[in-house]
This record gives sequence, structure tokens and C-alpha cells, in this order.
Amino acid sequence: MNTYYDKLMEINGADELKELVKSWEILSCNLSKRTFDVPVFLPDLFMYTRPGYGNTKLISLIAEYLDSKQNLMSFYGDVKFFEFKLEYCSPGSNFSELYRLMESIQTAAGFRNEYKGVIRINVDDWVGHHKEKHFLDFLQFLQINTSYWFVILTISNKSENDDTRDMEAVVSMYLRITTITLHMPSDSELVDYAAKHLIKYGLELDEGAKKVLLESIAVLRNNKYFYGLHTITDLCNDIVCSLFSKSTDVEPVIKAEMLNDFSADSEYIKRTVLKIKKTVTLGFNG
Repeated sequence: MNTYYDKLMEINGADELKELVKSWEILSCNLSKRTFDVPVFLPDLFMYTRPGYGNTKLISLIAEYLDSKQNLMSFYGDVKFFEFKLEYCSPGSNFSELYRLMESIQTAAGFRNEYKGVIRINVDDWVGHHKEKHFLDFLQFLQINTSYWFVILTISNKSENDDTRDMEAVVSMYLRITTITLHMPSDSELVDYAAKHLIKYGLELDEGAKKVLLESIAVLRNNKYFYGLHTITDLCNDIVCSLFSKSTDVEPVIKAEMLNDFSADSEYIKRTVLKIKKTVTLGFNG
């Protein structure tokens, strides 16, 4: 069985992506039975995601999966994937971002003369500006080179609305795309995520502890600045540090009373909400 396929199937809130990967499995199987004189190119991706979803890890898994199949696309260069944020450039200005993207592609190629792999490009800044010449030049550049790359265009801080759907339509005039939406996992799924993270440190949550975390996560998630899996990972790491700093003989099963410092009404949760707000408003929400 394919390890990367299994990991992709474990991701919560990614049902549409899972269906897409399942279709890739079928495509790969069919390609292995046939020989074509022309290549079969995968459609690129237009992906609605969320800040704090763990996008880098997700893109890494997609790249590793595609590489492992061997017949879905070719990889060539120093890395299998890289990420790029296309900053906004106003009309009439020098489109420096396109040159910066070209430099990033060359860096990914390394000493080789070309790059073949996955490129995730965040286009948040261009929502509402997607009919401007610079953005159309960017799409034309991708169109010319799409046979070399699997492009994943992401919108991570905008909800699906008239502007984003119109952008999607504009993109589809230049690229063959599959559109998918990633949803933030539910509170209970986030507790499961926390449990899996804590088990790495030999710690297991009992039902009472899970209830405490469920209530705490509900408070964090209710804040509009909630930063997804990053926030939950930070929470788990703080729990680990706290428990291992209090005793040299830590109980492997975490009970509710052991999480008093992390309860929904704790100072820790209040501080975390403020910390997330400060981080996101400063712009660290890629």
C-alpha cells in the first residue's frame, strides 16, 4: 500500500481532495496498463483552503504521492515542491513578482536546466484584481509552462464569493483546473488531532481529558482569528512542556485534572486567543 496515499486519506476536512486522489489512483492504474505516444497531463488545482490548515505539509504529501506513482508526472530538480506567494503589483507598475517567481523556479531547478515538480502559489492578494493585465500575464506564463509543473493555486484567507468564483473562471480560461475546498476539521476531529500529536510523546488522553480539550478548543475556534492546526499543535506542545516540567514520573495517561491549566476558562486559553489575534493582524497568516 502507498504510505502517502494513506496519509492523505487521514486528513480531516479534505473530502474533495481525497476523492481527487482516489481518481489519481485509478488513472495511474490505467496508465500502467497502456502505452501512449503522448503524455497525459493532470489538471492543475485551484484550492480554497484556510489559514493554519497545515498547507505546507499537505502540499508535501501531494508531491510525495505523485512522485511515488511514477507515471502521473515527472520530477526533476533540487526539490519536489516549493511554495510562492504572488504579491500584488498595481497596474502600470513593473510586474516584479513574475520575475521573482522565475527566480524561485530556477532555484528549485538547482544546477539543472529546468524544474519539473509541484508549485503552490498563494494568490490571495489578487482576488478582485484578477482581470488586471499583470495577473493575466501571470496566467499566460503558467499556461505556456504547465506541462513542466503541477500548479496549485490557493486562496487561503478569502471565503468563496463572487470575486473568488470569478477569479476561478478567469483561471480556467488559461489552465485546466480541478477546484477543491478544504474545510477546517470539527472540534472533535481537532481533539483527535491533538491526541495523535500527544501520543508521540508517550501521552494518552482519557475521556475526561478529551472533554476538557474539546471545551478549550471550542473557545479557541470561536475566535475569528483561530489559526487552525498550528494553534492545536502549540497547545499540545505547551501541555507536554507543562507535564514534563512538573514531575520526573509523568503519568502516561492524561486525566482531566492534569489539564486544569489548559481548561476553557484558564488564563492560558485567554492569552492564546490574544496571541493568535496579534499574530494574524500583524500578517503572519500565510
